[in-house]
Amino acid sequence: MEKGYSIKSKPIYGTLVWQEHAMHHVVIAEGEGGKALLKLFQQKLPREPLSVLYLAADPQAEKYAVTVQKVVNEPISLSDSQAELLEALKTTLDSCYMGTQFYVAGTEGFIWSVAGVLREAGVDDKNVFKELCGSLGRRLYCVHCKTTNEDVHHNIHVCTGCGRHLIVREHFSRLMGAYMGFMIDAEVPGDIPAAEEIYP
Repeated sequence: MEKGYSIKSKPIYGTLVWQEHAMHHVVIAEGEGGKALLKLFQQKLPREPLSVLYLAADPQAEKYAVTVQKVVNEPISLSDSQAELLEALKTTLDSCYMGTQFYVAGTEGFIWSVAGVLREAGVDDKNVFKELCGSLGRRLYCVHCKTTNEDVHHNIHVCTGCGRHLIVREHFSRLMGAYMGFMIDAEVPGDIPAAEEIYP
């Protein structure tokens, strides 16, 4: 790969920063994304209406949740599962209006699950700010059986749907919120190199 070359479809994540023109802020995070929330709230506490949704499914995340609660000084929505958080987000969207900005922090799979709900609700992706936190494990879409494989850490992955050995391509589909996986031994059956951990 040439120096400076990048895959155009591959997401580029930044650091969460308050958007000054926002009329309403909705902050959504999971796990180690709680650290990103704390950094965001250390910048300042916005004057505009604020909604915080947090998936605190492990002890470390619960610690972040307690601290975020103290900083925000108003109730935040805590969920025990991603499904519960996404339902809470749908309910929150009912009270959102033009000018709302969204901030999402967590693993890539989490970020794009949230982005999918926001897209379905008609939110423009330019109003969704994303910070990647925690595991670099990828979400992988099998182009052969249409199964989405979560938390993939190796460059070659056995599909949970069809059992094929998939090569993890760098092409990312925002619509599916996943990288594309293709059968690695399609041309020479059984010619499968050793998998390497690339996304810890």
